[in-house]
Amino acid sequence: MPVALQLWELSRGILTRSWASEEARRRIDLPCEADALAAACQAQEPMVLEWPGDRERWWRVQIIPLGGTSVLAALEDITARRAHLRSLRASEQLNGEILSRLQEGVVVIDMEACVVVVNDAAAALFGVTVEELADRPLDGVPVDLLDERGHLLTDEQLPLTRALRGEEVSDQVVRFVRRDGSLLWVEIHANPLRDEHGEQYGAVASYDDVTERVEQNRRTRHEADHDALTGLANRRALERTLEAALGRAGARSRAVGVVMLDLDGFKAINDTRGHAAGDLALREVAARLRRCVRERDLVARLGGDEFVVVLTDLERAGAVAEAVERVREALVPAFEEMELGAAIGVALYPSDGGTAEDLLAHADRAMYVDKGARNGSLR
Repeated sequence: MPVALQLWELSRGILTRSWASEEARRRIDLPCEADALAAACQAQEPMVLEWPGDRERWWRVQIIPLGGTSVLAALEDITARRAHLRSLRASEQLNGEILSRLQEGVVVIDMEACVVVVNDAAAALFGVTVEELADRPLDGVPVDLLDERGHLLTDEQLPLTRALRGEEVSDQVVRFVRRDGSLLWVEIHANPLRDEHGEQYGAVASYDDVTERVEQNRRTRHEADHDALTGLANRRALERTLEAALGRAGARSRAVGVVMLDLDGFKAINDTRGHAAGDLALREVAARLRRCVRERDLVARLGGDEFVVVLTDLERAGAVAEAVERVREALVPAFEEMELGAAIGVALYPSDGGTAEDLLAHADRAMYVDKGARNGSLR
């Protein structure tokens, strides 16, 4: 009741005792919304409209039909919200030229999570036109955001949504999946917008295409951790991965197997067919070894014709012997009519060592015993 009195500037006595008077009826009449009221009564469906009151006040009126020609009207003062919106619109016009010159995309939303400002660069990053973004709810923007592990961000995790909650978001790198299926890596900064009184009236985010930088960093990391010839993990990646596997195995009471191989017959291929054929042989061995293990296991090349297989998270030690048998069988088919084989040494965590260094040393010794014996026995 007090809100209604404030809206029409009526005293409580006038509204309750003089409802039928012409003066009261005239002062509460909403002729501009007569059609909306009539439509609500006819449809018997709730309606929401915004109505300018006196003295530059705005009200949000929710009309709920009660049957017949009666309605229930719920009023909300939205004057401050409308003022903030006018400020945003004015800022849009004032800063339009500046925004259009920025290489970074810029998007501003109001407290209803509706886009009120967007520049050409942002539209280009989203893969849409400015017209398709302007005045659109944030959850209607046709772009999916993935984190660096490829997981879809929920609405609550979106940088602009977080900024609406008062958070400041810096340097968040996400992957855009645009509606045409194209992918971009984008760095986002998002901040709440506040007026001179500290009241938040929206949020702003900047978007920078960092696809080239991210992909270059990935290439650099891949090159640092992988053998250039075979694409397998190198010694650095092997040691890091093995230590991590040992940590997990210790916590879960599981075993880890290390299988080290030194190829037999590789020197003959190099000497008779040349180094190009030798490189092809190494790639072929790498491919065969990958097919012998699970996705979570690791195959690495130490250099030359030496390889290591790390079998992680084993529930039983016998799985190592089975893997070794698969490796031996994989090397049976000849390469360009030349025989390949391998001396193999095995180390098992925790019985043969507790660190990556200990296990690799144990497997290396066992491999050279096998190589010296030349009988292909597992040691």
